[in-house]
Amino acid sequence: MRVLFAVDLEEPAGVCTEVAELATRLGADLLILHVCSPGPTVFTSADPVSGLGDLAAYALFDPELQKNLDEAEASAFENFLARSFTGPVKASMRKGLPATTILEDAEEHDVDLVILGHRHHSRLERFLMGDVASDVVNHASRPVLLMPITDD
Repeated sequence: MRVLFAVDLEEPAGVCTEVAELATRLGADLLILHVCSPGPTVFTSADPVSGLGDLAAYALFDPELQKNLDEAEASAFENFLARSFTGPVKASMRKGLPATTILEDAEEHDVDLVILGHRHHSRLERFLMGDVASDVVNHASRPVLLMPITDD
């Protein structure tokens, strides 16, 4: 049996402990997935009348800066794993859209259960940021367990 726990590195220690204990009770391998946002994107918008863009059609991109950001994210993930899990886990970090990447990873590793932390967001927050947990639940082909995360 395999359990996939998708994390954003802000899950409280208690939630991580509960997930690890559940995986142990199930006799399951625990896979920890952290999804990073993809690299920078370039977009322009054009005035439909003049055809002129209000943003430059180019973007300044510093590969060294992206490398430093990737290294910092990897370091934060390693620190999260070290402080949150004492038992064996299989960890991976991928870039992409969170819900899509979680679902792809679940299929790729043929997991039996997907676990996500779930925070309550206002309607405005859901509208502006989206809701990864809802997207995963609505499109998953396997069981999904939402672990409530509160500010308490």
